[in-house]
Amino acid sequence: MYSAPIIKRVLQIIQLIVQDHKQFGVTQMSQALSINKSTVFGILKALQAEGFVVKDLATKKYAMGPGLFELSARIFKRTDLASLAHPFLEQLAERVGETVILGARQENYVEFLDVIEAGKDLKISSHVGAKIPLTAGATGKVILSFMEDSEIAGLFRDKGLPQFTEKSVTDLDLFLGEIVKVRKQGYALDFDEYLKGTTAVAAPIHTGKRLIGIVWVVCFTSATDEKKVAEIVEQVTITTKLVGRTIESAIVPTYSGNIEEMMRFLVGQTKRAEDHPTLSHVTRR
Repeated sequence: MYSAPIIKRVLQIIQLIVQDHKQFGVTQMSQALSINKSTVFGILKALQAEGFVVKDLATKKYAMGPGLFELSARIFKRTDLASLAHPFLEQLAERVGETVILGARQENYVEFLDVIEAGKDLKISSHVGAKIPLTAGATGKVILSFMEDSEIAGLFRDKGLPQFTEKSVTDLDLFLGEIVKVRKQGYALDFDEYLKGTTAVAAPIHTGKRLIGIVWVVCFTSATDEKKVAEIVEQVTITTKLVGRTIESAIVPTYSGNIEEMMRFLVGQTKRAEDHPTLSHVTRR
């Protein structure tokens, strides 16, 4: 694979900064990488302008910036998310006694990346690969909470808000009010709004301002009260925070050594995959 010398030097500097999560000065980097000091300084200034590195004004040294986490998050694979999150999802399912689902946005849908079904006879059941509409219930509210209000309004300007059940919020102003609540609370609720007879609690997994995925718990409304919902909210938000921290500690070290993948991203060579699995169902074991 062709690699321009300057891109290779940029990647060497990024690797050096992330490998030990330490601060480095220009001279220190120049000596460690055998790159001219003026070249190192120029690259650091460019990386700083993009937020990939930050400069400590006291020490004059450079460290990882938020833009680097953003870059890493964009090449973070869904299989990695599912693998990292799985043990946390199992614990969550055990604590709340209900079905737990991990999903991520894919175009205008939310794709199921992992499903931990409740260990009881009557339960909400689904499978990995299933999809639901982007605007569906609690998951939709979480995803849209990471968008600007103007962008949300534009999304529904032509066709309006979809009505899945008689409980679905179809008034845009009321819906935007719900989104404001989600941003403040850090979680979303759905009482029979997407599937009649079901309640869902969803919370985001994110690094900085980038949404990585959504975790939600689904249960039967008839078997749920305020105390149960409050318990689920607490456990779901704890879980997503733990998964988020795990991702932040693993995401950059995982990809800092993958030169070709990082370079492909930097030159804009991204790939997409689409499929159309079936939606979830309510089943009795």
